[in-house]
Amino acid sequence: MNAAPRAASIAAAVALMLAAAWMFWPLTLGGSATYVGTHGISMEPRFHTGDLAILRAQSSYAVNDVVAYRSESLKTVVMHRIVDMDGDRFVIQGDNNTWLDEDHPSKDQVLGKLFLRVPQGGKVLGALHSPVGIAVLGLAVAAVGALARRPRSRHAARRMRRRPAFQAPTFPAPVRAYARQVALTSGTVALIAAIGGGVLFLMPSTQASSRTLSVTQQGQFSYTGTADAGTTYPDGRVSTGDTVWTKLAKDLTVSFTNTVAGPDLAALQGAMRLDVTIASPDGWRAYLGSSPVVALANGSGTAVAQVDTRRATALLAKHYAEIGAAGGAATLTVTPVAVTTGTAGGKKFEAGSPAPLAFTLDATSLRLAGKADAALAPSTTTDVAVGKVVPREFAVKSVTIPIGLARLVAVVVFVLSLVVLASAAWIGRTARGDAADEFVVKHADRILPVAAFDPGPTVIDVSDAEALHRVAERFDTLVLHHAGEDADVFAVRDVDATYRFVVPGGREARLRPPIPIPVRVPDVEDLTAPLPVVVSPPMTSVSAGLWGKFA
Repeated sequence: MNAAPRAASIAAAVALMLAAAWMFWPLTLGGSATYVGTHGISMEPRFHTGDLAILRAQSSYAVNDVVAYRSESLKTVVMHRIVDMDGDRFVIQGDNNTWLDEDHPSKDQVLGKLFLRVPQGGKVLGALHSPVGIAVLGLAVAAVGALARRPRSRHAARRMRRRPAFQAPTFPAPVRAYARQVALTSGTVALIAAIGGGVLFLMPSTQASSRTLSVTQQGQFSYTGTADAGTTYPDGRVSTGDTVWTKLAKDLTVSFTNTVAGPDLAALQGAMRLDVTIASPDGWRAYLGSSPVVALANGSGTAVAQVDTRRATALLAKHYAEIGAAGGAATLTVTPVAVTTGTAGGKKFEAGSPAPLAFTLDATSLRLAGKADAALAPSTTTDVAVGKVVPREFAVKSVTIPIGLARLVAVVVFVLSLVVLASAAWIGRTARGDAADEFVVKHADRILPVAAFDPGPTVIDVSDAEALHRVAERFDTLVLHHAGEDADVFAVRDVDATYRFVVPGGREARLRPPIPIPVRVPDVEDLTAPLPVVVSPPMTSVSAGLWGKFA
């Protein structure tokens, strides 16, 4: 790995370490993170005894945030959810509690908002803080230090000096070139996973969800009565759906049964009665009476009203006589008056009254108004909007992914990408650590290793290796590479000439260790002697010598 990728890797590692330190540095040491070990059942099912909650201080807090604060009444740190505001103070309640916290902390008293939950992490943290945990940790550190500093005997040290250094395997240039591409891709994936995971961990783990629950009140009317037996009423009974002939019917009883049904209903209570009225088309209206009030048990109850049909007919006839009309029809109405309260999905609701039962009243009869089925079985629906806090989810096309799974995927992808990045970077490293090997790996698809070749009569030395590569691209040919003892020679053969680039310091020069040169301290007389003049041979003769070694 050359300087630029190594610097980029070090910078990325340092950036990740600084980001982790900034996110998880404890509040007691000047950071913004608070570590709380949970116990009890007040935050179940999300938190259990022994879990670790990591909270971070925020500039503001809102309803539905899980926060921690120092409780003055309990003399400990409490982590519950904000459910409401009381001026500039927070109303706090545990998710599994049915009561509110006694303390109403202000913003300055809140230690932080939930950032991360570590299952059973509190037990591990508690073990490390215990005397036994500290002792075990100290012994482990001391053992590692002792092993690292263990003195070697004189013979062991001599054997270590004679032992050759570990030589990492060198992979072929095409493999190393491909590994570098894999490393670049893995680094990009790791960066994306780190950014995405950071965003996922900074996002709240829960969200407010709203759904609509329908509470249905189903009613059922019925009526019965006694009548003079004869052709009209053979058994002397008036049944539901029959026309009530007022001259024959002696009494009429109207019953109404009300039933409340819906999902997640609780604490249902209420009362109901039936009101009987009569009204004419000209606006006249009279009250005939009401049934006794009955309580609703679990949302159900039955009210019974007595209807005096003869009295209703007489009042109608008297009204028309008073206004000087020859007569006419009117409407007799039996109206349920019901008040039903309760909770649906934990949200309070109040249901109204079902539709009334209407009869058409004239001088001789009482008939159902409208269709019997709809009139006798009225139904009303009350919509209840229920909001609750649920784990945050993401919809990807038709798949719903919980935030916990998304965080896990981001962490797994990040770790795997780092492993692949490290492996590929090690495989794609520059084995010899020089410009020749770097050039071979960089352009492995165009390099052809050779043992020897004839350069031809015309040799043109180019300025650098990349210039030679551009020549090879222009001629669409290969770059010949000869790894000699004194230099690496790269060449591109053309019809009329050979283009060449030489990297001094060949294979043997790199493999053999440097030879120490003894230094003699000159005498005073030597300092006055004239310096010898050394004339270097021309470059062309050196180059010719290099070519002659493998031509």
